[in-house]
Amino acid sequence: MSSGERNRRRWHAVLVSRAVKAVFYPIADGRRWPSRIAALVARLIGGRALLTAWAYRAVFTTDGRARRIAAEHVLADLRDFSFARTSAFDPDPIIMARRQGRRDVWLRLSNYLQLDEAQVQTLMEIDDGI
Repeated sequence: MSSGERNRRRWHAVLVSRAVKAVFYPIADGRRWPSRIAALVARLIGGRALLTAWAYRAVFTTDGRARRIAAEHVLADLRDFSFARTSAFDPDPIIMARRQGRRDVWLRLSNYLQLDEAQVQTLMEIDDGI
């Protein structure tokens, strides 16, 4: 095993241990349990892409607590994808139109979910920890 591979494995172990500590030793960082558990799962299964794929499947195929955790992750992913926190401006009008379309999808979802300002702010503050 090369030294680069050993260092990569050590760093992965450090990240997993930090995620475990965040779950079992909560500190006053404002993060909620579901996001901590999602961060731990992401570290254990190998990254954000697999966690996002799991979350999208769970939203549409499961019920209960797993669905709620997955829904928070999916909404956070859609929030980032649809420019909910940032401006959709771009000097190129084609790119700006595409970004504005993404933003319209976010606004439609938040309208149908009847998210009030406090819930939107909570979604904005969710730290995926990844």
